[in-house]
Amino acid sequence: MSEESKRVECSTHGNRYPAYVCQHLNLKTPVGFYEPFASDPSVIYSDDELNAWCNACDEVLTRVGEWNEESESFAKIKLVCDVCFFDMKELNTGSRKG
Repeated sequence: MSEESKRVECSTHGNRYPAYVCQHLNLKTPVGFYEPFASDPSVIYSDDELNAWCNACDEVLTRVGEWNEESESFAKIKLVCDVCFFDMKELNTGSRKG
């Protein structure tokens, strides 16, 4: 797969790298933020590495022990761009400026 095909068109940020978040993460209300590794907004993640989920999804994930049909059904993962991902991270970790 070429680098160009690993892009997503965001209505706010244009042609960006993809990221995946649970249905509950948003840009308005903090709901918690979990990710498999500590991501850094100064790094370009072009290999579908960025993903995150909220407190409620983490509770389900902890209860069932892994990502499976039940936890994935609850999370309903959605595609966002990398800039939206880091905006969500800032909001949910309490470090958003403004």
